[in-house]
Amino acid sequence: MTSFSILFARFKGDLVEFTAGAMAIDNLRAGDRILMCEACSHHPIGEDIGRVKLPRWLRQYVGGTLEFTHVQGHDFPADLSPYRLVIHCGACMWNRREILSRVLACQQAGIPVTNYGLAIAFSLGIFERALSPFPAALEVYRSHSSK
Repeated sequence: MTSFSILFARFKGDLVEFTAGAMAIDNLRAGDRILMCEACSHHPIGEDIGRVKLPRWLRQYVGGTLEFTHVQGHDFPADLSPYRLVIHCGACMWNRREILSRVLACQQAGIPVTNYGLAIAFSLGIFERALSPFPAALEVYRSHSSK
């Protein structure tokens, strides 16, 4: 059992990098800043996943307030240093190259990056099960969680 967004992490992004990025949620502390990125520029709905649900689950996981900055479309800050984590949508409307360029920017800035599906699975405690179809990502998780 996995999710649409996790499948897209593998298809369009770098699933292993996103897996490591999701595990950085364990290092978040109250007051940390998170950059939430959406590829498309849709109008958010009432219980929007990136603006309502995922921020709520992350606050619950951390046990305190977190500061979220939201960007849409091709908006992406050149300076990622204020952020402790970047979380991207599944990017169903983008190609692999566009997502990998953002992954590279995060890597160069030393900021962990993940996507919505992996962040959700991690914060809700179903990470290992959601990664079970992907041996390389599961190995990254298991090797880091056993330390």
